[in-house]
Amino acid sequence: MKRICLLAALAGLSGCHHVDRTPIVPMSDPPPANNMLSPPPPRESTATVTPPLRPISSDERPPGEGDYTDTKLDRSHPSLAEAVSTVNGQLEDVYFPYDQFELSSQAAAALQRDAQLLQEILREFPQLQVTVEGHCDERGSAEYNIGLGDRRAGRIIAALGQAGLPAGNFSPVSYGKEAPQCTESNESCWSRNRRAHFVVRTRSTE
Repeated sequence: MKRICLLAALAGLSGCHHVDRTPIVPMSDPPPANNMLSPPPPRESTATVTPPLRPISSDERPPGEGDYTDTKLDRSHPSLAEAVSTVNGQLEDVYFPYDQFELSSQAAAALQRDAQLLQEILREFPQLQVTVEGHCDERGSAEYNIGLGDRRAGRIIAALGQAGLPAGNFSPVSYGKEAPQCTESNESCWSRNRRAHFVVRTRSTE
């Protein structure tokens, strides 16, 4: 009798036990840490780089190495006088932005044309001297503008040297604001005074 009751009890316990047979679904892996939005790429510089003057090849240069020889000239030679007068009338002024001595793209283009003219006349007359005048508008002190005009003239000569023209044929002079070509007090006039001006002359033979 006891044995029957024990079997019945075991059967009852077995009936009450419930086994959860639902399959276990593994958890998905967390998103990788580098799945975040990428930072925007760095912005490219929009600064304008002034193009250099085109170098003059050795075949285009006058004969001789380095600076041109300081040969004495016959000042009465008509072709020389005509050449100097013609080139002085054709050379362009190079204009600068306010309070600057670096070349803009427009100024570099004008100077490229001037370099070609100067190369041609110096090839035929290597004794000529070219004065580069630096000018400023009326704003600022006289002392400051003398310095600025000198830097403008120097920048022109440096650019011509990089193009292959000999430094010995060029000399700078600064007039600051003392020799304006326009005397009105407005931007249209001031912009005409911020310039470098060329004067081609024969060298002194004294």
